[in-house]
Amino acid sequence: MTQAIDDAVTTAPRQLERRGRWWLAVSFLFCPCHLPLTLGLLASVLGGTALGGLLRDHGWVAAIVIAATWLAGTARGLIWIRRAERGELTCAVRQPG
Repeated sequence: MTQAIDDAVTTAPRQLERRGRWWLAVSFLFCPCHLPLTLGLLASVLGGTALGGLLRDHGWVAAIVIAATWLAGTARGLIWIRRAERGELTCAVRQPG
């Protein structure tokens, strides 16, 4: 019981909402509707490198990874925002060690 209390940190709803909005903003960069632009940018930046070759040969895998990143980031952002709206003021934090 005390372990659960020690692992929880009280956070203000404003901080939770800010954290959620940050996750949404960052995940917007990986939005699948921007996928052609993202893949084109990555291909031009990584062109001539081993990663560029992997991207060229495995475009579908890169697209799936980018879309999954967007989905996970959006879900995480919405979870934080909903917690702030509900007033759930605790979030689990791992203690070092």
